[in-house]
Amino acid sequence: MDPTHSTHRIAFSFAPGIFDIERMRSALWCDDECGSAYVQLDADWSRLLPALGKIGLLMACAPSSPVTAAVALKTARFENVPESPDWVCLESGMEISPAKLGGVLATLEPLEGGQQTAALQFFDRSGEGCLKLLVTNRSDIAAFEHLVSRHATPQYITPFGQTGSAAALTLGSAEPNAQAVRSLWGGLRRTLPTSAFPGLEGLSRRRALGLAGLRHAWQIRETAVMPLIRAMALADAPLGIGVRNEAVFLPVGMYPTHWADCCCGTTFFAGASQLTLRRELSQAEVWVTRFEVRGQETLCLEIYDDDGSFRAGLGLRPEAMPTHHIQWKHWLREAAC
Repeated sequence: MDPTHSTHRIAFSFAPGIFDIERMRSALWCDDECGSAYVQLDADWSRLLPALGKIGLLMACAPSSPVTAAVALKTARFENVPESPDWVCLESGMEISPAKLGGVLATLEPLEGGQQTAALQFFDRSGEGCLKLLVTNRSDIAAFEHLVSRHATPQYITPFGQTGSAAALTLGSAEPNAQAVRSLWGGLRRTLPTSAFPGLEGLSRRRALGLAGLRHAWQIRETAVMPLIRAMALADAPLGIGVRNEAVFLPVGMYPTHWADCCCGTTFFAGASQLTLRRELSQAEVWVTRFEVRGQETLCLEIYDDDGSFRAGLGLRPEAMPTHHIQWKHWLREAAC
């Protein structure tokens, strides 16, 4: 079973009037032509992020170009990472980098059938949405309204600009040392993936995979990803997924049970999580990374956008059966370019 599965359905649509606009400082709210209402919140991250835990169960959704992942957070309790500007959710392992955030809105958006959703929408410094926290039927609505009321602020222009993202990494004139990449390979699996290769300044992770050699990494066809995830869903295999965008890293564990096409691609569903493979996957690069852990071979997928930035990683969770590993490894080797 999905480790996040619950017998009670999680929903995030509400009848109009559930949320008290007056309590949330209605004078500061704006409307758009689509019928949505929104208010800008201040960027007091040291107060706002810890307050999220009081709202209760939220649905976190993080887009990252070729993929989008979503997972239910029972308690989004964030704490500052020691000796770091970043914050981590203690329950899920999700990380947020406030230095790369451009702002956050509280939103009320209409749905077909007269329902509406309520959410906190975070943006990176280029103005792109990087995280959406949807209020659910198991959220504390009063706590959400209190957070919005406390942090609501008059709308202002956020100074969006360059984030210094890993996509902007440039190599020096000297050819990177392939032997240096291989010597650091064993430690790579113990780091959360970013677009930079740890230990070699200025070297992108994507470039390092190409240098490592076929014993450590190889490229596969992007068209192989969809049927692979479908096969794993049919086999009831447990997947571990990590999605990264400019400001957020969202890890998700799921047992995908079924899938359906949507307006932006194909979405795989589990009890309390989702993975969407977007149409942008056709322009992405997909790589397999190989590690040996206590004599056992581990293969993982890494997805890069057309700029060479790391966007997502997929692998089998520790509870996977031997048959799952056999099927996974066979597919990844057969799909090599």
